[in-house]
Amino acid sequence: MAFADKKAAFAYVNEYQKEKYDRITVMAGKGKKAEYQAAAKAAGMSLSAFIEMCVDEKISKE
Repeated sequence: MAFADKKAAFAYVNEYQKEKYDRITVMAGKGKKAEYQAAAKAAGMSLSAFIEMCVDEKISKE
């Protein structure tokens, strides 16, 4: 979707994300982000999708 006004585009994306997603902030030790990103890339996934998959797998095992 093309917007002539970048402010309107950002507002649209922000509103969509508020409706469709929950925001979870994760703090990790220095260097861990690169490690997690490499693992996600190797799995062919985004970092968010990779972390979500890992958490879901952990929950399903309990």
